[in-house]
Amino acid sequence: MHLSLEQAAELLGKTRRQVVYMIEQGRLPAKKVGGRWTIERADLTADDATRQRASQRDARFRAAVEEALTPAGKNRRYTLGDLKAVQLATPIYRELLTRGTAAQPAAAQMRACLDHLAVGCHRYDRREKTTAYRAARDAASLAAMELWLGAADATEPLLDAIEQELLAAIAGILRRSERGGGVE
Repeated sequence: MHLSLEQAAELLGKTRRQVVYMIEQGRLPAKKVGGRWTIERADLTADDATRQRASQRDARFRAAVEEALTPAGKNRRYTLGDLKAVQLATPIYRELLTRGTAAQPAAAQMRACLDHLAVGCHRYDRREKTTAYRAARDAASLAAMELWLGAADATEPLLDAIEQELLAAIAGILRRSERGGGVE
């Protein structure tokens, strides 16, 4: 049976690029048919460690799918309301809305912060989660700057809430996301 690079990579637990390297190094027999590499299924020999990594990756994927399909109540996943950062950012956003057009730029940044927190909360991929939480942190920082620029004095309470509480809460989420842990 002839396999494509992608199929061989999946079976070996390697990337497409790694399989091409193996072919170029002569460690994996392959031939080009119509400008594309093909590999005989019989020529694939994955070592035990490679097979084990592929098996573990498949098991993690199946577990994630199973968990996603589990009804609420069993292994309940966190929600937006569970995130301390959302709990802190929401009243700040609502207060900024009541202040009218002068606070509109800060409100827009705080809304972007909330949107990024929502995206991060509902992503499975750790890198995508981390990217969304970083964007939330950046938007919160920009909201703080808007408040700083518009403040009559340095005692703006929302500025303090963003810098002292919200950014700290987002930093905690980021640390857990970057380590691959859950965000509770």
